[in-house]
Amino acid sequence: MHPRKLFLIVSASSGLVGGALSLYINASSTEPPQTVARAPYLSPEAIAVDRERTLVYTALTTAKAVSIADYEQEKVTGRIELSQNPNELLLSPDANTLYVSTGTARGTVEIFELPSQKHKASIALGHTPTGLALSKDGKTLYVANRYNATIAVIDLAQGKVSSNIPVIREPRSLLLTPDGKTLAVGNFLPNMPGNGENVSAEISLIDTSTKTVRANISLANGAQAVRGLALSPDARYLYSVHLVSRFTAPITQLDRGWVNTDAVSIIDINEAKLYATILIDDAENGAANPAGICVDQGGKLNIALNGDHELLILDLAPLHVKIAAHLESASKIADPETRKEALDLSRDLAFAAPFKRRIPLNGRCPTGIASIGTGDTPTFLISSRFSTALEKVTTTPGKSNKATIRTIVLGTEPPPDAVRRGEFNFSDASVCFQRWLSCTSCHPDGRQDGINWDQMNDGLGNPKSTKSMLFTHYTPPVMITGIRPSAVVAVRKGIEHVLFTRLPEEFAADIDEYLKSLRPEESPYLPEYRARDPQGKGKELFENSGCSNCHSGEYLTDMKLHNVGTGTDNDKDRRFDTPTLREVWRTAPYLYDGRAVTIKEVLTTYNKEDAHGITSNLTKEEIELLALYVNTL
Repeated sequence: MHPRKLFLIVSASSGLVGGALSLYINASSTEPPQTVARAPYLSPEAIAVDRERTLVYTALTTAKAVSIADYEQEKVTGRIELSQNPNELLLSPDANTLYVSTGTARGTVEIFELPSQKHKASIALGHTPTGLALSKDGKTLYVANRYNATIAVIDLAQGKVSSNIPVIREPRSLLLTPDGKTLAVGNFLPNMPGNGENVSAEISLIDTSTKTVRANISLANGAQAVRGLALSPDARYLYSVHLVSRFTAPITQLDRGWVNTDAVSIIDINEAKLYATILIDDAENGAANPAGICVDQGGKLNIALNGDHELLILDLAPLHVKIAAHLESASKIADPETRKEALDLSRDLAFAAPFKRRIPLNGRCPTGIASIGTGDTPTFLISSRFSTALEKVTTTPGKSNKATIRTIVLGTEPPPDAVRRGEFNFSDASVCFQRWLSCTSCHPDGRQDGINWDQMNDGLGNPKSTKSMLFTHYTPPVMITGIRPSAVVAVRKGIEHVLFTRLPEEFAADIDEYLKSLRPEESPYLPEYRARDPQGKGKELFENSGCSNCHSGEYLTDMKLHNVGTGTDNDKDRRFDTPTLREVWRTAPYLYDGRAVTIKEVLTTYNKEDAHGITSNLTKEEIELLALYVNTL
């Protein structure tokens, strides 16, 4: 059994114990019920650095604020209050303007004049604006609207969105090349059938002069959860961190990255192609859930390992020399299949070993990272979602895994309740066998990864699409085949058979509370539906087509198993659990094996026998209206 988990927290009365960080023990069984409003948790994530003024701005993503601290004096000097939670930050090159993307369904970008902190403008955007990029001339701001799958182009002189550029799915990260000609977009999840041989997220490259996508570059097979983007010092290569999910193998073990590995993909920007994918894990020690990245002035790529609570440093110069030599040698192999296999580095756990080192951090779930030092001993500022202080990390020369870590306390927050502890447990890969993954590796934000997995809980050789965890505790049975009687059972089986570990009961109980707390986001399709269907015909079609026979009640599920004719191969004639349609707009691909990319495909291509609702008699316009209505649920 593992010991009880320790969480990092700054206490109002703890002083500067352990560099302003003190520990407390999970004790959920003795926590009294809360009867008064609690102060918000801080959840520091995105950071932006003003090196001239030695200031660091930190998004407090659950406290509706941006903290301002002097990183030389190591103290907070100000705070900007917001009306919504911040998602991402961007400083103008002269550091006189701060851009903050905020909110969810009614997202905005807030613009502040610095150093006065005067609020200059608020510009309405799409659903959950995240990544930010500023044009070279400072006249255009680009913002990733995550759930609209668009990049908003903002004319800053006019103070409004001039156009929206469609991309792939859930754009979260943006990076503009120094010449201003190419905007790189990290699309978080795959947008393709889950039952295909190749499933991967993509990087979009946008031509800023034409405001069109000039290339969509597929990453390695199984790539998902694309987080950070960074540029090589010569601006030739784009680096992206993400998971590589080994979904083609059943989940029988975790050893040596059997299920999930973690990678840096290298994109040749000029040629608009994937150059190489390099694993950053060690052979028996995963580098779970890489998040924020930056390239320091010494030419090293620095990665915040969100699940493992570490800083990973990758020496790019010798790594590129080795990659180039390997690719040249492999390209000369005569046999096409052997050559293809040799060129693919995304399965080689040893390739990058000589060029990396890992530094343990005190913060839990590090996300934001920025380099503020130079030379052989660079210094980094690192934010962590489950800590209340920034870490100021100064590395030692060479390959040592040691570093000097100081802290900048950003504020105080109450002790974590069961929901907060459960959220951390859900994200923590350090409890997993060999630290390969956490629950969030397959269920980002408590939802799904767009991947099919063969978990063997209902047989071998019949992988199933990952399900969202939203409302799972309220809609038994769980798993698509209903193999688990409740989510309480499923959480504990997941710890045992997916994390391959055993943990105290309170660890799982806290995860239960976190999952129970999840609430659906408002659909990005609502504005379109309200404009197109003021009479509510879509809802009428939903009821008349028989959809509401099974998808009914508060959670739009009858909580029963049905054979709707979709089972194939080993699952032919199998009955499947009726999934909730709440937030279905977010959970593609659809059906038990992820074969349908859109709701429209569910209603047409994969419903020819009308077993999944009577839709064959509907007109094209009615199908489109019904699909649009379902996407609003």
